[in-house]
Amino acid sequence: MTAPKALRPLQVVTGKGGVGKSTFAAALALGAARGGRRVLAIEMGAPAGLAALLGVRPAAHGIPVPAGPGLHLAYYDGEAALAEYLLRHVPLRGLMNAVFAHPLYRAFVAAGPGVRELMAIGKVRDELLGLSTGRPLWDLLVVDAGASGHALQLLGMPAATARTFAGLARREARRVAGSLADPRSTAIHVVALPEEMPLEEAAEIVERLRGELKLPVGRIVVNQCRAVAPPGAGAALALLESGGAEDPARRGLALAAGRALGWLRLQEDGIAALERRVGLRAERLPRLAAEPFGRPEVERLAGLLEETDG
Repeated sequence: MTAPKALRPLQVVTGKGGVGKSTFAAALALGAARGGRRVLAIEMGAPAGLAALLGVRPAAHGIPVPAGPGLHLAYYDGEAALAEYLLRHVPLRGLMNAVFAHPLYRAFVAAGPGVRELMAIGKVRDELLGLSTGRPLWDLLVVDAGASGHALQLLGMPAATARTFAGLARREARRVAGSLADPRSTAIHVVALPEEMPLEEAAEIVERLRGELKLPVGRIVVNQCRAVAPPGAGAALALLESGGAEDPARRGLALAAGRALGWLRLQEDGIAALERRVGLRAERLPRLAAEPFGRPEVERLAGLLEETDG
């Protein structure tokens, strides 16, 4: 690992479902904490991947729990964040509690376009600036924003709200949108697998972040990569294939080696195409054979991650 550089304080992770977003987010958070930073890892929604990988489970929305030296974990629920916001900005707490319990309020929260997303990402900004405590408590926030469809809605909602509404809602949305769009404070990482569809979706996510959403892209991470073939692998395969037709063991070994090299070529061709399309170098995380996959494996990946200003 190279000498640590300054990481932007808000690190957001997304990608196609099932590509290992939570794994990368957990490894990023653990690596930063091991480097001496005070880190809060955040799951958007109920505790799931991050909680399982870090081996801790927050009991309530917005309440961090220790997950190791220098590292805490919290989850943010959009509906609970909305209730917090209303209690801060609307007087008569007793009346508001009655409102929260009313079926009409529940229907509004369920139907309101993006209300929960706006409140949840606003909570992240509050944590980043230390607005609820009077001072920032963390050097770094690592946000597992979930699968790309939901994550892009989450990240785009503040700017959309600022364009649509007026008054307090617009002011709050502008503040949140400004924090997300600031490349000095925010990096949005995109995770993929070395396969055609996840790589294609990763490119599309980067293009939406840069174009429609105008948000700062951090790293492109390709998870579960096969190891690069050693020098001379092709020649060794040719040697196996030559004259091996009458030797079943040799023929089987040549078949397996050829298949492995074929998959590796597909991986490298796909990653190269992604890099050309988005103009960024992809970082690789290796395939780790472990069942179940848990914190020890994440600790290993944290040690492999090179800290860059992402």
